[in-house]
Amino acid sequence: AKQSALQCNITGTTDFMKTSSAPDPRDISWVNVTVEKSNIRIKKMQCDAVLLTGTLFWSVVVTAITSIGNLDRLAQFLPEWLIPEPGTFWYGLIQGYLPVILLEFLMLFFPIVLRLVGNRFIRFKTKSNTDRFIFHWHFSYRVANLIIIILKNQIYEALNSVRNNPAAFLQTLAEGLSLSSQFFLNNMIVACGTETLWELAQMPQMIKYFVMHKFITTEAKSKRYLEKLEKPGAFEWGAEVPQFIFAFLVGSVYAINVPLVIGVCSAYFYTATKVYTHQALFVYAQPYEGGGKLMYYLNRTTFTIIYISITIFSINLGLRGAAIQAPSFFVIMNVLAFLVDRKISKQFVRPSTTLALTNSRLIDEENKRKDERLQRYKEYKAAKAEKKAAAARARKQEKAGKLTAGSGSVVDQSAMLNIPPKPAKSVGHKSMQMPVLRENTPEQLRERRAAKIAAESKGNNMMAYAGAGGEGGADSDEESTGGVDFYLYRQPQLNKSLWETKPRPYR
Repeated sequence: AKQSALQCNITGTTDFMKTSSAPDPRDISWVNVTVEKSNIRIKKMQCDAVLLTGTLFWSVVVTAITSIGNLDRLAQFLPEWLIPEPGTFWYGLIQGYLPVILLEFLMLFFPIVLRLVGNRFIRFKTKSNTDRFIFHWHFSYRVANLIIIILKNQIYEALNSVRNNPAAFLQTLAEGLSLSSQFFLNNMIVACGTETLWELAQMPQMIKYFVMHKFITTEAKSKRYLEKLEKPGAFEWGAEVPQFIFAFLVGSVYAINVPLVIGVCSAYFYTATKVYTHQALFVYAQPYEGGGKLMYYLNRTTFTIIYISITIFSINLGLRGAAIQAPSFFVIMNVLAFLVDRKISKQFVRPSTTLALTNSRLIDEENKRKDERLQRYKEYKAAKAEKKAAAARARKQEKAGKLTAGSGSVVDQSAMLNIPPKPAKSVGHKSMQMPVLRENTPEQLRERRAAKIAAESKGNNMMAYAGAGGEGGADSDEESTGGVDFYLYRQPQLNKSLWETKPRPYR
């Protein structure tokens, strides 16, 4: 049996086992439970490689979308009547907001594609791992949008200048930040107004509801089908959280060059807080718990953005001739950010990874204390029962001794009762007189009378208790119901709120 157990090693290790917290049963994707871990790892590496390579070609898509705002270039391909006059409202709207809306519309479908890849191709076993995959690549492509829009058509020149002339690359980056500030300002305005209000309105669900109730008959559908239509949606962490982090990234990058952008970002966060708090309380219902796995990525991403903003501010100081202030600010602020990052990791991140083991230890200790208290209580009850039994045995022995001592007098009394009475010596009449036994002392008579009175009072108490609904009475049917008369007819109360003049549907 020992050799068989050694040969059936499931973990792959001989002297130890690696344990991890079990996922929430609602978090498990039961369709992908039987997929091997090695297959999931290989397919994830393949998807990571494809998506990483896709960022190089993503610049073509983003550049094509942002070029729509250049109406002078579009005039070469479109008829003149489609191009509005410069200086008009439609000219400014198309040039400023149309590229932003198209890019956000394109990014709207990107999390959907990533979710299909995670569920159908990679086949993650838990939904929280799918959310982590979506969050990682969704935010990565938003960062790629930021870099591509800043550099625009100078990507290849900027990459060459990094190797040949780093100072020229920094100058190009600073110029790109200033030129692309209008695009990201419009992006945050659209996110603050249109996206948050669209989320609050829940238009897709409303349209679906009206269309479904237009073509189906409610009375003809089952209750399960109707409950399925009313099922609340879930908060998509991988799709929603990267938008917040991207707004934080834009505000951190442009906080120095264009302070107006950080004001719009603040308004976006204020509006998003109100909207998504309402959605989380009244609209969405979280179907599973991922154990906070996404928060590790969120913490690391936040500190990465802080390091990037410090670096960009130091570069701006260096380009403006602050040769001493730039490196001083870079070193001091990075050291402070690193100390805060390490403190958070030490106090929150690392203990949270072993939180399940800590909780298990606390639960085991609590169970041990409960078992000890239960054992002491059992011992106390056993000692108390033994004490009562000993007292009962002592009383029984004392009573038996009294009966043995008084048995002779009882026999003498019964024998003497058969003796005919002697006539009393008196003058004028004769009287009958019973013999008085010596054993029937006044103390014994008082004890017998007290015992008889106690027995009668105990019987009366038992009858009163049974009549009040207790156990052990003679009339069990009436006593078990507390004296309730089942044969008493009661007039039913009329509910006037249910009076109707026409039939109502069955539901």
